[in-house]
Amino acid sequence: MFKKTHIKTLLASVLIGSMAAISTPAFATNEAMLDLLKILRDKGSISSEEYELLVNASKADKEKAEGAASEAKAAVKKATKDLPKINTKGKLEIKKGDNKFRIGGRLQADTTVGLGDVDFAGSEGGSPVTEFRRARMYLSGVLDKVWKFKFQYDFADDQSGATANTNGIKDAYIAYTGFKPVSITFGHHKTPMSIEELTSSKYITFIERSQFVNGIVADMGGGRQYAVTAKSHFADQVTLAGSYYIGSSNEDDAENTQGFVGRITWSPWHEKTRAFHLGFAYNHNNFGDGCGGGCIDAEPEVHPGADILEIESSDHKNADVWVAEASGVWGPFSAQWEYAAAEISDAATLPDLDATAWYIYGSYYLTGESRRYNWKGGSYKQTKVKNPFHKGGWGAWELALRYTSGEFDNSTAPVVDSEADVLTAGVNWYPSNNIRFSANYVDVLHANGPADAELAGDLSSQAVADAEEAEYFVLRGQWYF
Repeated sequence: MFKKTHIKTLLASVLIGSMAAISTPAFATNEAMLDLLKILRDKGSISSEEYELLVNASKADKEKAEGAASEAKAAVKKATKDLPKINTKGKLEIKKGDNKFRIGGRLQADTTVGLGDVDFAGSEGGSPVTEFRRARMYLSGVLDKVWKFKFQYDFADDQSGATANTNGIKDAYIAYTGFKPVSITFGHHKTPMSIEELTSSKYITFIERSQFVNGIVADMGGGRQYAVTAKSHFADQVTLAGSYYIGSSNEDDAENTQGFVGRITWSPWHEKTRAFHLGFAYNHNNFGDGCGGGCIDAEPEVHPGADILEIESSDHKNADVWVAEASGVWGPFSAQWEYAAAEISDAATLPDLDATAWYIYGSYYLTGESRRYNWKGGSYKQTKVKNPFHKGGWGAWELALRYTSGEFDNSTAPVVDSEADVLTAGVNWYPSNNIRFSANYVDVLHANGPADAELAGDLSSQAVADAEEAEYFVLRGQWYF
């Protein structure tokens, strides 16, 4: 038979051995062990001296475990401090120190159905036309904290219409941001002109930008150019930007075109769900050898098919373009307006030619979201969905309506005004931040004779050429990261 003293000694030895063998688990249950020792002491299973011995051993183990945990934590932190941080929340971004790299892309697949008398020439059965409107990949980032760069290529770009210098290359630039708040950008990028043009195609409200206004802006020196651009902001309200560009401003121009663009914007307030924007831009473009066979052209608010408005010219050397902008956000409602005017001049024998166009539109989020205004860029950015579809919500639903009007000088001798008015209605569904489905209905409300003649190639041979009978239905699926 074991004596009581021997049993007490054996129990104490077991407890001490168990505690000595435990590290992190002992640390996790330390309070429970102390409670057990107190019970054993109170029942007389262990003496007060043995209790003190075991308590001290427990405290020593706790300190040892805490020290080991701290050392392990420090070792992990030291081992991982030089590893780059990777962000995959809707994007793929790698950051380390003052350097950051991001890989992104977008895919926009469209189907355009001709309604009314529309019968797209060259497509099987006349219509519909299905295309990858954009299929882009890009690499962007920051080097040494102050150098930003971006290279973007569009695999869906129409090689037959692009210049030899650009082809599918969209952005290819580097920017220095060390002179805050001034930044200077070099390379192929968008010049500062038009809030709609400067808003990415991922974020514009309708499937296509207003083609009448965008025709004037993009064909006369706006859009992407080989340029140097300086921009700044101050007083939390005003932005200033200017570009000098050289190269080809559109697919019809001579390659030695050059010019400059200036833009100023004012935004007295730009809160999360409330913003106001006014802007004005001016562009002077020198074509050198002349602006080609069609200085400015515009489709009827759809991408495929023939033009409805076009300035036909051959040897005009200069163009002056003015753009006025206004936009506002009030909770789920937003409105936007732009007016563009161009004067094309200095031909050897031909008169000066003019083009004017404007649009106004409104949009409303049925699900309570707001358009997000980027005041430093004078443009709009990504819609943030409140209740994503994959989390049981309805996503974001947006309704929009746009009216566009344009008047271009159509021919060279005699000059005849070409006029058209277009109405576009749209609905957008954003199941999540990076996915969007859109449907647009486009109706040519008014067109005169020269506009009829321009669009005649897309109208059914069974009908008299009448652009006012043209209607379109467009669907788009889009995702990006």
